[in-house]
Amino acid sequence: MFHPTFARYALIACSTLLIFTPPLFSSEYQLPSKPLQDVVKQTKKVSTRLSDNGQWLAILTPKTHPSIEHLARKELKLAGLRLSPKQLIPSRVKFSYLNIELVNLKQVNLSKTGSDNSELSQAPIHIELPQGVELTNVQFSPDSRYLSFIGLSDTGADLYLYEIETKLTRVINPKRLNATLGLNYRWLNSSKGVITNLASKAPNIKTKSTSITPNISETLGKKAPRRTYQDLLKNPSDEARFSALTTSQLTLISLDGNTTNIGKPGINISYHLSPDDNYLLVKRIAPPFSHMVKYYDFAQSVEIFHTSGKKLSTLALLESSEYRPPGSDSVRKGPRMIHWRSDKPSTLAFAKALDKGDSRVKASHRDQLLQLDAPFNLAPKPLVNTPWRISQVKWGEQNRALITERHSDKKQMRVSFLNTEASSEPQLALWYQKAIRDTYKDPGKLYRTQAYNKGKPLGRVFHMENNTLLHYGLGASPQGYQPFLKSLTLKNTDEQPADYLSNTLWRSSDKQLETVRYVVDLQPLTLVLNRQSNDTPSHLVLLDVESGKEKVLYRNPQSLNAFKGMSRQLVKYKREDGVPLSGVLYLPSNYKKENGPLPVLMWAYPREYKNAEVASQVNYSENQYTQISPKGPVPFVANGFAVFDRVAMPIIGEGKDKPNDSFRTQLVNNAQAAIDTLVTMGVADRDRVAIGGHSYGAFMVANLLAHSDLFAAGIARSGAYNRSLTPFGFQHEKRNYWEAPSLYQQISPFTHADKIDEPLLLMHGEMDSNSGTYLMQSARLFKAIRGLGGQARLTTFPYESHSYKAKESILHMLWEQESWLKQHLQQPKLTGGSERSNNKALTPQTSLH
Repeated sequence: MFHPTFARYALIACSTLLIFTPPLFSSEYQLPSKPLQDVVKQTKKVSTRLSDNGQWLAILTPKTHPSIEHLARKELKLAGLRLSPKQLIPSRVKFSYLNIELVNLKQVNLSKTGSDNSELSQAPIHIELPQGVELTNVQFSPDSRYLSFIGLSDTGADLYLYEIETKLTRVINPKRLNATLGLNYRWLNSSKGVITNLASKAPNIKTKSTSITPNISETLGKKAPRRTYQDLLKNPSDEARFSALTTSQLTLISLDGNTTNIGKPGINISYHLSPDDNYLLVKRIAPPFSHMVKYYDFAQSVEIFHTSGKKLSTLALLESSEYRPPGSDSVRKGPRMIHWRSDKPSTLAFAKALDKGDSRVKASHRDQLLQLDAPFNLAPKPLVNTPWRISQVKWGEQNRALITERHSDKKQMRVSFLNTEASSEPQLALWYQKAIRDTYKDPGKLYRTQAYNKGKPLGRVFHMENNTLLHYGLGASPQGYQPFLKSLTLKNTDEQPADYLSNTLWRSSDKQLETVRYVVDLQPLTLVLNRQSNDTPSHLVLLDVESGKEKVLYRNPQSLNAFKGMSRQLVKYKREDGVPLSGVLYLPSNYKKENGPLPVLMWAYPREYKNAEVASQVNYSENQYTQISPKGPVPFVANGFAVFDRVAMPIIGEGKDKPNDSFRTQLVNNAQAAIDTLVTMGVADRDRVAIGGHSYGAFMVANLLAHSDLFAAGIARSGAYNRSLTPFGFQHEKRNYWEAPSLYQQISPFTHADKIDEPLLLMHGEMDSNSGTYLMQSARLFKAIRGLGGQARLTTFPYESHSYKAKESILHMLWEQESWLKQHLQQPKLTGGSERSNNKALTPQTSLH
């Protein structure tokens, strides 16, 4: 990180003389031109929740970008967490809401398709919320009588309950929540209460150690090949703070106000209720704490409690994941994915590695799925062995399970049915197998419903009736998205091979892009759809499939006038070796080919594949509405640029070849093909093309500038540029530095900084918590370019992490990009970039050479 005073000066190269001059740009927060400001100000898309009985739809208005003062509030960084010690909550909440409206779907009068659907027959219910409180984790109770949410205030977190019938809201926790390990709570399936973590006592947190001591780490010959993490524990003082902040009392709070403590206070990392509400599965952390991994990889005890509060047994003691063997499919020893069967009252299920968790070991079977019935004192019952690593288990009706296996080296996954009550030994019956990134074969989501036992509700399961289930998805295809709802009938799943009969129940209109958000009812088939077109933002529609009658439930506002008339098209082309590629091209309003070529901003993110066919797949619909994100490249269409977004950058390694062994060559070939295509179309001026990307995309940008002369300038945000600083792998590269030292060197743009002879704009959050992307990565690359006489600009954002959040930071980021593109693609000077923010205290730090 640069000293703050350094930002007041710019180091300028003038011939061979280096001199200090006044800065070309102010170091205070700047505002971009008005169209780009409007992109930041626009309303975010709403979120929704559907009650279990299908009657109530909750529409949640998300909070917009926080202020930089909000991010600058005191926080502690411990074990991969960022915490507010005063509030006992995460200091950075990902999703929060300002408003909730309830729509009663049972009282919506449907009308014929195409008729006036502008107004609901009954106005939504607006929930009165406490002043100065942000909402998060909004849920319906299982019986659909209540809407619950966590409210965040300056004093901490509380659990609120809104009763739909009486329209009354109340706090139900007797003392504030301890949400340091997550803003979580769980409803009893009976809807008679909730389980959550309460503050056990006011933690005594010392921000500074009372004594100064050396920080000592020691290794005892046991391999621990972990990624490069940040915000880890470093010393005994950190351990004491972590323990004091995260220790909580797990508590059952009944709706009548009574509370029951579940065991003694502890560091409760997770907790899950059995479907019959009798038992709790609790994972707890205990010392010694690791200084190498984040909190969720610490050693854990897995314990079972009765909801009366009594501890019944310790199911497992799990060692720290710092000793997990290397490899994507390697796992921690012992039982994992421990969970309740949602279709049974009190049966646990879990996976266990048959290869000691080491995916490098040759084995005919990797995993075993087992189950354990209450009272949990007998040996677990094996259900099935799997050739690949189990990554997910879903439970359905009729004793069915859906098991997902992964083989990361092959980039493959497969999904199989399991009948746990088969007359013979249960066998996996394959439903589908596909490349992990193969979207054409993705069947989407399963329709789920509530399971019952003797009339009492259990958990949610995928619906099975007459051996038939429902699934819905985007329907990606070479022709674009074709969203669907289908039924799948299992004719025989007790032995291999299984036979299936698929039937399409609903498909999206060709003139609009419609996707299923919820299946509300089966008789008659009623759906809540997201509907959009290329000129209409996504809106919510209630549809009766059989009659075709519908009603618009909510419309997103459309306010970005500067982008009206902007054109968009999918461009398909091929690279030198014949691999099909594509990208989405945006052109300014009223642009015509005879106007001549435009300056172009390309934006991309490399992805690794084992299959060229999958790498060439198209994920696009001409009916999509362009939702313009301030963090993407599309806003710059308002500046008169052509924008080529989502430019395919596949890195393919078929057979025994590793994708990254030819990373640089494939990267340049991808970019060359994209530029050649745009020039041939008459859209691009070959000498005025810039390349941009974030994170691994930034790594791509620096490599392209170092190993080609295709681009006039680059924009690289929050990247990692020296792979020797991420020695135990990066992205999907699993070889460590000592196994492939030449690869790490050749793939690192820092190694080739002397070849970066185009201007590069580097940006980075000063508190980046992402694995491997330390602020040092950008700072060191900038210093290398400066020392070698290249041209670069480095801007760092105070209090920002890997993805920038504060409104001031995002506006300034846009201004930096706008200024850089105008300067280096030879466009007229800005007219709207000279305005200043009123904030004088917190400023981005900028270095220029």
